[in-house]
Amino acid sequence: MRDIQPLVAPRSIAVIGASTNPNKSGGVLFSNLLGGNFRGALYPINPGSPEVMGIKAYARLSDVPEAVDLVYIVLPSQHMEAAIQQCVDAKARAACIITAGFSEAGAEGRAAQDKLRETARGAGILLAGPNTIGMINTDCGMMGSFVNFPRWEKGGISLFTQTGIFTGAVMRQIMDSNVQRLPISKSIDVGNKIDVDEVDFLDFASSDAGTKIIGLYIESIKNPEAFLQKAKALRGEKPIVLLKPGRTAEGKKASACHTGSLASDDTTIDQAILESGILRTEDEDDFVNTLRALAMLPKAKGKRVGIATTSGALGVIAADLVADHDLELATYDELTISRMATIFPEWLRPSNPFDFWIGIDVKGSKEAHHVGLHAVFADPNVDLVLCTLLAPPNADFPEMGGLLRTLRRQYDKPFALVAYGSAAARWTEEVEGANIPVYSTVRTGVRALAMVARAIS
Repeated sequence: MRDIQPLVAPRSIAVIGASTNPNKSGGVLFSNLLGGNFRGALYPINPGSPEVMGIKAYARLSDVPEAVDLVYIVLPSQHMEAAIQQCVDAKARAACIITAGFSEAGAEGRAAQDKLRETARGAGILLAGPNTIGMINTDCGMMGSFVNFPRWEKGGISLFTQTGIFTGAVMRQIMDSNVQRLPISKSIDVGNKIDVDEVDFLDFASSDAGTKIIGLYIESIKNPEAFLQKAKALRGEKPIVLLKPGRTAEGKKASACHTGSLASDDTTIDQAILESGILRTEDEDDFVNTLRALAMLPKAKGKRVGIATTSGALGVIAADLVADHDLELATYDELTISRMATIFPEWLRPSNPFDFWIGIDVKGSKEAHHVGLHAVFADPNVDLVLCTLLAPPNADFPEMGGLLRTLRRQYDKPFALVAYGSAAARWTEEVEGANIPVYSTVRTGVRALAMVARAIS
């Protein structure tokens, strides 16, 4: 087991290629490190300037007064060999190569990448990249990305990826939102995965107090046996959510151009991944939705679902999807049925899915939602709750957000909300901070609950 802390949780950082131009990648990255309030020392390496953004600059890494933990390298590829040699000479512990143009560019680039690896390995230097946007660790204040993040939601999710979207544009969009942000402490983008891999990261995350949930976007698995063994050891302790594309011939070809990942037979490890307890997702939306549910919701006690809806159609759709995802429709007990019946006309008997739209006509929107939703949440046969609610003006009332927050707090059951209508956006805003994941479709809501249930199996 390797100690990768100098790479992912460094105590000191240098940036070779730190630019005085705030619009260049080296300038943006160094500015982000400054703005993130990194807890250790920062050293810009720029032979053409005495300082960078008010911080004393050094001509070479060996001029820095200490052996640094991590060196970011933001230079053209033709200067990379010399930059790595600087790391060796200065006894740096780790380096992150931002620059692209290596194994993803073909055989010549792969040979150059292999040479960098051998040079670093001979000196005991950990490597990430090439071809990466950078790395973020809010626990030590490292905002080492060349995408600027004015706001970042800290939390228990730790990401290890071979793509910049989770330290770049997609994460920027998520973090810029006023609602439903992902609570993330670490986002480690290793690009072409020259050295440090997913097994190294699982070793680190397993003992990292700030990591509660692990998210992996990887296009190849270097050592499947070791990876699966480590995943099994974490089962039931820290959920692992995996997005691994490249299932098809076309996807494998695209992966080679993206990160230089070599083609492999995905089907040979599919079953082993499932048996290890890893939660495998289908695309970036499924990945983010699953992480959101695991971060916000308590553990499920089973897979029996209570559906509360104000749309018969959405209830039928949800029932199909519950079966598709190996969940079960809960059987409401008689006390629950009697409670539900108080908002129904005498001729109608409640069932699951519980469509209580008619209760709005009988008792009014506020009472119908209070009685109907409390009944579903309180039922002892319900392990997970799916609310598919319509939000037109005649179904809305001022206290709806408060009701949803109360339900989440009082019953502490995994709960997904899907809302359609003019008040849906307001409801979503009103439950912000209450650990209620809100989904845009019934399919995504059911899928998220299924992943929460699967995380305990």
